Amino acid sequence: MEARQLDNWHLLFALFALALATTAVSAAEDDRAGPVFIHEPVNRVDFSNTTGATVECSAMGTPNPEIVWIRQNGTAVTDVPGLRQVLPNGNLVFPPFRAEDYRQEVHAQVYVCLARNPVGSVHSRDVNVRAVVAQNYVTEAENEYVIRGNSAVMKCKIPSFVADFVTIDAWLADSGEVHMYNKNKGQTDYDGKYLVLPSGELHIRDVGPEDGYKTYQCRTKHRLTGETRLSATKGRLVITEPTNTMRPKIARNGIEFKDVDSGRDVALLCPGQAFPVPFYRWYKFDEGSTRKRAVTLNDRVKQVSGTLIIKEAVVADSGKYLCVVNNTVGGESVETVLTVTAPLSATVDPPTQTVDFGRPAVFTCVYKGNPVRTITWSKDGKALNHDGPVLRIDSIKKEDKGMYQCFVRNDQESAQAIAELKLGSRFDPPLIVHAFQSETLQPGPPVHLMCVASGNPTPEITWELDGKKLTSRERIQVGQYLKMNGNGNVVSHLNISSIQTADGGLYKCIASSKVGSVEHAERLNVYGVPFIRPMDKRPIVSGETLFVTCPAAGYPIKSITWERDGRTLPINRKQKVFPNGTLIIENVERQSDQATYTCVVQNEQGFLVKGNLEVAVMGKLKEFHHDTNNNLVAILSNQNEKLLFVSCKSSNVFRVLV
Repeated sequence: MEARQLDNWHLLFALFALALATTAVSAAEDDRAGPVFIHEPVNRVDFSNTTGATVECSAMGTPNPEIVWIRQNGTAVTDVPGLRQVLPNGNLVFPPFRAEDYRQEVHAQVYVCLARNPVGSVHSRDVNVRAVVAQNYVTEAENEYVIRGNSAVMKCKIPSFVADFVTIDAWLADSGEVHMYNKNKGQTDYDGKYLVLPSGELHIRDVGPEDGYKTYQCRTKHRLTGETRLSATKGRLVITEPTNTMRPKIARNGIEFKDVDSGRDVALLCPGQAFPVPFYRWYKFDEGSTRKRAVTLNDRVKQVSGTLIIKEAVVADSGKYLCVVNNTVGGESVETVLTVTAPLSATVDPPTQTVDFGRPAVFTCVYKGNPVRTITWSKDGKALNHDGPVLRIDSIKKEDKGMYQCFVRNDQESAQAIAELKLGSRFDPPLIVHAFQSETLQPGPPVHLMCVASGNPTPEITWELDGKKLTSRERIQVGQYLKMNGNGNVVSHLNISSIQTADGGLYKCIASSKVGSVEHAERLNVYGVPFIRPMDKRPIVSGETLFVTCPAAGYPIKSITWERDGRTLPINRKQKVFPNGTLIIENVERQSDQATYTCVVQNEQGFLVKGNLEVAVMGKLKEFHHDTNNNLVAILSNQNEKLLFVSCKSSNVFRVLV
């Protein structure tokens, strides 16, 4: 009695120690946190070869994340002496370099910052790096031709190779006047003769003969180097005196597309010339329609002659605009499509969630900005085949834990947001820790197959032979027990007292619990003449793929083939037959594929055996409901639109009601 009590105390102590160890592991897991960016690099890094640049990237997490730089294709970024260096703190450095040392693969590249720790990995948004080699350029102030009384817009010609970095800083008249763009100009300034537009052009209204004697020079500024320079030429107005009436003409063709960042001022040009001097009206089309409304002018939206100026543009200002120019002789019009881009940003809701095995999880990407072209998802830095703002995981598995990101992109930039999925501590999916191996045997001796599995809750192990469940019967015994050594493993045996040729085939042990299943399969070959186990009628839904393997035994076997109506398969492209006896028929149809198929097995001595498989093709599920007896009734439709009613009772017995 005392010995039994002592054993019980030993057992309780072992269980208590196991619980403590499990709690300690769970606590360690709970203390970990996936990487999150502290300083994420910006979308675009432009720099001059005379200045160089440093791109910062840092992240936090538990354990502390490692920072790695990669290219878009996933390859690692390494040091290039004198041109690129990855610092231990995670910064990516581009030192100043000589013009002749420019390398496109280094200085015109899309980089990504990767932060990783044992919990998972996250990617930064795309970092578009562009180095600009300092080179000489010349700007020119162009002459502008204008009819007296009309307005003129003087332009400064900037070479295309520096156009992204050089902007117009001011216009200098030979009279000494300096005209500059001032975002904070008041209402009265728009009524003056001179106005520098947000895009840098010089707008001169009500041109008279005296304006033809002035010259104008543009001054530009390089935003990377800070250098300013005057145009090489001076532009002037070439004024024409009208002799006859002239209907409006607009000095550009087609639709103009204009992009501007939100919060910036923008000018939509309508460069019309006419006599008598025309008047201008601006309209905006309703989104997705041909209906238009007159643009309302206010403190934020101004019109100066034919130019429409929108101060501090917002996304709602985006759309297609129409400028209509009229005088007493006729009219003309021109369209402009304005896109106001707002910086992209994103968050994932929830940022962290803990979900038990087998339960669903949902992440929602909440984003802002304009325009948004794509919304994609990745897990631990690898792209998921999923688009859209909602990511749903129907049944959580062990491999689903980690770091998830949504990426929002357009043609100019990208943004990302991070979320972490943790696994609940209550469950652990089944895992096979020991399993039997393939064997080739002579008939007669006993055979013992074993599978050992772990999991929480404790899994149940079942056995199959060529896809059919095995239970204890004559010569075969199936059983399992729980090992009491503290690891909670379950052990299952399949014992065959005297193996026969007909026992050969593909054996499978399946460990299952409510949080998942795992399986292990190996083949037992038993010497003897070929044998085919009976095959049950195989129902399959129209449009699906039939996958069946002939349950053949005997060893050695020369060939396994399939026939239908005496013809050896395949007889069309839908059918595939493999040497191991597997038959695949894709996109099955009732009319062409419902039939009896014959498996033919032959050995080297010419001994041949056949087995039949009846395939029944059912219609696709249209709907289902419960009848008055609470049976689940599914309504199916075959290829002839004939309705079949299938009733499912609690005993799992199916019957067809015609």
